[in-house]
Amino acid sequence: MAEIGIKELKTTASSVIDQVEHGAAFVITKRGRPAAVLMPVDEAEDLVLANAGEYVKMRREGRAAYAGGRTTSLEELG
Repeated sequence: MAEIGIKELKTTASSVIDQVEHGAAFVITKRGRPAAVLMPVDEAEDLVLANAGEYVKMRREGRAAYAGGRTTSLEELG
């Protein structure tokens, strides 16, 4: 993910947004430190869903089941 300083973003915002619309993502820095992320809406939606409480709980339960040997083969899934 590319980095862009907030001052540079101010002067090139239109170009940066065009790049984001085409799939690019940027870490926006303020005084050299990461302050925000700019990414396409589709990726942002995926990120929000991936961190939703219900899905986090399901992932944790699945990982625990796998670690405990409780798995389902592809043949069992049909």
